[in-house]
Amino acid sequence: SPTYYCFYDTVIQALDSSVVPLELRLYSPPGQDVFPDNTNARVVGCIFAPPSLPILMDVISLTAYPGDLTSDDYEIGVPDDISVAIWMVGAVLNNAEVDTDSQTRAFNLAVSDYVRDGTK
Repeated sequence: SPTYYCFYDTVIQALDSSVVPLELRLYSPPGQDVFPDNTNARVVGCIFAPPSLPILMDVISLTAYPGDLTSDDYEIGVPDDISVAIWMVGAVLNNAEVDTDSQTRAFNLAVSDYVRDGTK
């Protein structure tokens, strides 16, 4: 049987207020309502960030914030949620480099996930 998806164009907003384009792909059984434009949501999913934009995300869980999207007060009810969590399992490709000022450690990590019907 066929599988149905809704695609949504959106952005990820960084802490410095810059934005990066993101395309969400959400499983959508026949008859399910489509989210209206400007819906704010908490989204968990698998991402693929190709060299060219947009970033692609297959949604695992999406919870839309309730309210009347046409109301000027809608944004007031949406929490300022700047928590971002990224879970990755992969292979470390090099020794960690340590920034002497901040003691931040950085290293390259090779990861893959099943996104858009294939491992990327």
